Amino acid sequence: MRVESIIWDMTYACPLRCNHCYSESGRRPAVSRREDVLRIAEEIARVKPRSVALSGGEPLLAPGWEDAVQRLREAGLPVGLYTSGWLMDEALARRLADTFARVCVSVDGGRARTHDMIRGRVGSFERAMTALELLARERRERVARGEPCYALGVEMTVMRSNLAETELLVRELSGRFPGLGAIQLGMVVPSGLAAEEDFEERELLTNEEGQALLADEARLAALASNGVRVGVSDVRSFYVHGEPGAPRLPFAHLEPDGQLRAFETCEAKVGSVLEEPFEVLWERALAWRGEPFVVEQYASIRTMRDWARAARALDQRYGSAEDVARIARRTWRPKASGM
Repeated sequence: MRVESIIWDMTYACPLRCNHCYSESGRRPAVSRREDVLRIAEEIARVKPRSVALSGGEPLLAPGWEDAVQRLREAGLPVGLYTSGWLMDEALARRLADTFARVCVSVDGGRARTHDMIRGRVGSFERAMTALELLARERRERVARGEPCYALGVEMTVMRSNLAETELLVRELSGRFPGLGAIQLGMVVPSGLAAEEDFEERELLTNEEGQALLADEARLAALASNGVRVGVSDVRSFYVHGEPGAPRLPFAHLEPDGQLRAFETCEAKVGSVLEEPFEVLWERALAWRGEPFVVEQYASIRTMRDWARAARALDQRYGSAEDVARIARRTWRPKASGM
């Protein structure tokens, strides 16, 4: 199976402390070194997936991110960025316009209080709004001059705390930021902190809530103004499939140290691209998805809560000693800090 897209967590460094973070970014060492960032970029450029998305953590805190993206662009790869917007200013918005094919700002609430609680830091909502204003303005100006510019989007991770604010977010953001192209609403995936039992009890959507959100897509899309497209992601593709084991989806997920996850939502790793060719690791990842314990866990999933339970079991079974120790230290704190 050919890899279609690579998601690359460039760093664990992050100014926020999101309660649903799959990588626990901001709570662990950043890991990334400039020389490793550039080597990973070279390996991705060699593999030539159809697209690359930079995530984290906050990718813009990774040393050498701009040179890495330039290398990917030289290889003809469209590169997207997922950012909290915390670092944005006019100069950075201009740099992103010269660098990325797509920029997506994470907004997890229609109100500041909700977003800041989920994102774990007071003021993060206003920073995201400022980022969207700067990015939308840069896009409008470049398009008016006939110059290329990133596609601009917003992604909302939907959980119980913000489920009632999807309509507010669509109305407000589509009207406030001409130049914004799309708003994507995605049900929170039970991975990392979002797979923990406390989170499952308080925040994970039920199957019924998820189905209702999917059914509401057309109505939400009709509320948007300025031509903004609205979509709802059906995350069931991660576990509903026609063959045993983890789905053989054509997406690869790289961690800051070059480790390739065996499957995007699990802690299992199959080796680092800094040590072995990507193709060797990818075949190893596909083989992992058919291991008996993996088959057993995925075959047992019928609900979102089943998925969270399976994720915990897989992380404990296949996570490294360091992963398991980190998981044991987790605490779920929904209150935003003022730091």
